[in-house]
Amino acid sequence: MRSLVNYLCPRETHKDMRFITPIVVILLHVSPAVAQAIRVTGTSVALAPPADFVPSSRFPGFERADLQSSLMVSEIPGPVADVSRGMTADGLATRGMTLISSTRQLVDGREALLLKVSQPAGGMTVHKWMIVSGDARTTVMIVGTFPKEYEHQIGDAMKDSLLTARWAVAAASPDHFEGLAFRISPTPSLKIAGRMSNMLMLTESGRMGPQGPNAALFAVGSSLAPADLSDLKAFAITRASQTKQLKGLRVSEQGATGIGNETAYELVAEGTDIATGRLVTLYQVVLPDPQGYVLMQGMVASTRAATMVPEFRKAAQTFRRTAPSPAHGPR
Repeated sequence: MRSLVNYLCPRETHKDMRFITPIVVILLHVSPAVAQAIRVTGTSVALAPPADFVPSSRFPGFERADLQSSLMVSEIPGPVADVSRGMTADGLATRGMTLISSTRQLVDGREALLLKVSQPAGGMTVHKWMIVSGDARTTVMIVGTFPKEYEHQIGDAMKDSLLTARWAVAAASPDHFEGLAFRISPTPSLKIAGRMSNMLMLTESGRMGPQGPNAALFAVGSSLAPADLSDLKAFAITRASQTKQLKGLRVSEQGATGIGNETAYELVAEGTDIATGRLVTLYQVVLPDPQGYVLMQGMVASTRAATMVPEFRKAAQTFRRTAPSPAHGPR
């Protein structure tokens, strides 16, 4: 089963990567004015945020509401080479981004790819500084996003902040729930495997990374922005249709459901996996949230749907809200 990397940001899903951008390796000189690096909740990465940025309660990173700007850290299972190959003008264009610049930097003793892109979003144009680094097992991506109109005010500071990144600063892997405002319990068939940004992953093996073609995957996380949920049914169906790895999605079951004492919307649908041509069953719950919504999605080969959809429902029913555990601090 393919990853649900795109489940909250469907326009920014990394696809199969086929090209490597020609880039120049240069040595990083960090400004002495940069603040002390702070470990980002739920990750092993430390970062010195720009002035007036505060830790986000919605994702691993920092944000500044008055400038509509954010810095988000994602640790993705899989080789950095696979992700880097798609960071070309052509590859980024498939995700609606225009490449402005691309260079190689040495960051905390590790080679990293530094990019600047532009992208239409929410009726405006945003600029993004992106840094990609890692090894054969894990990719780290840090994205600084801000409206183009604030380029002169925040652009350089965003770039400088990314270049303060320090890798693997945690003595041990952070708790899977660190910084999350919810908890999910495993089921007999689904084990907690790990985190990707603000998304908690459950798999049958209990491991992150590629799963077998018939393996089940369940993901839970909060949206990164508010949404209009006045018609929850319509929103849930639209959100399911944005599942990029599936085409021809057909809803077979849908209706209101209870998660704890809250009302959510549940649906079951089937579509064709674009990469393999196999039929895949999608289970989805949309739960309204004060800052947007919580999305739960399970995917499995349709030949196993009768067994795994009940497991997805069991996992969804264990959802409970909690206060995020604070973890930001100097390292």
